[in-house]
Amino acid sequence: MTFVSVQVTFLYCCSTSLSSAEISPCAKWSPHGKTVAGNGLVGDTLTQLATPRGIFIMKRMNTLYIADSGNYRVQMLPLSQSSNLATTVVFDVREPSKIYVDDDENGPTIYISVFIGNRVEKWTKEASKGIQLGDECRSCFGIAVDKEKNVYMSELDREDVLKWSPQTNLTKVVAGQTDQRGTTDKYLSSPHGLYFDRNSDTLYIADSGNNRIQKWKKDALSGSQVAGSNTSTPSADTGSLDEPEGVWVDELTKIVYVADTMNNRIIRWLPNTSVGDIIAGGEGSGNATNQFNSPSDLAFDSEGNLYVCDTWNHRVQMFSIIDNKPCSSTSTGKRQIYSNWIMITIILSILRCIIEGLF
Repeated sequence: MTFVSVQVTFLYCCSTSLSSAEISPCAKWSPHGKTVAGNGLVGDTLTQLATPRGIFIMKRMNTLYIADSGNYRVQMLPLSQSSNLATTVVFDVREPSKIYVDDDENGPTIYISVFIGNRVEKWTKEASKGIQLGDECRSCFGIAVDKEKNVYMSELDREDVLKWSPQTNLTKVVAGQTDQRGTTDKYLSSPHGLYFDRNSDTLYIADSGNNRIQKWKKDALSGSQVAGSNTSTPSADTGSLDEPEGVWVDELTKIVYVADTMNNRIIRWLPNTSVGDIIAGGEGSGNATNQFNSPSDLAFDSEGNLYVCDTWNHRVQMFSIIDNKPCSSTSTGKRQIYSNWIMITIILSILRCIIEGLF
């Protein structure tokens, strides 16, 4: 059975991700990117960036947010405009690493992992100062937020991921072992980017030092590997990763997209597979339109276009989706399973909407 691309915008009440164009497991993007933020030269003007580390796209507003690490600020850029002139919405933050933007009733709320400041800050709309959330987050790098506004933050130097609760104002370890690194499933090594799947209450971690992506279910005592090889040795083959810093998950298909930083590529990893597909980059380190220099994060807009935070080229690149057809009957067997999977997921989402509406 072939993959069926399904529009499920009527399920917006359960998941914001479902209101966007669905991305086929066989989708293809242009091999050449277009610079949408920065100009490739380090600088601090409104058209320049300095070692950006994180990006986030608010799909409803079609707006790109950038953690402009070297300039100690967060930039906002409407993707509908033709120029790359950005607006500074957060300032004087010592090396922001990753960001999460929540679409609250009173406007966008920006959550920032502050690397040098060892903390997470929350900036409400038009705020002039951020509010620290929770305790110290040492060498804070990754950040994610769930439906209950719990904030997840990765401590790069302490080998763990913390969770801060707005109900209790307490912070606790939810992944990894504090100050202990290892290669088995209960350990992390230099955790970087995070992604929280709100549909399944699952946390995904770019376990950079172990060259893998780990999936941690709610209240789990250990994770499971969803991308990377069975060893912790880095490699450039498509079954391996090399110090990945960013992860993005399709909450419908559970396909994992990775900013494979030291391999200078973006790679797609289908569930229960041992190899990935390179969808952008992979042409060595450089500043050509088909190259990256240490990509650290990625995101997709509502049309399925790919955006990459190209850190040491001081820019954000956009790769247009050029083929979003369903997988054909000649596609590999691992992709043919998605028709049934997606239909089941849709049914479960409908039931979830009904239950949440009742209670």
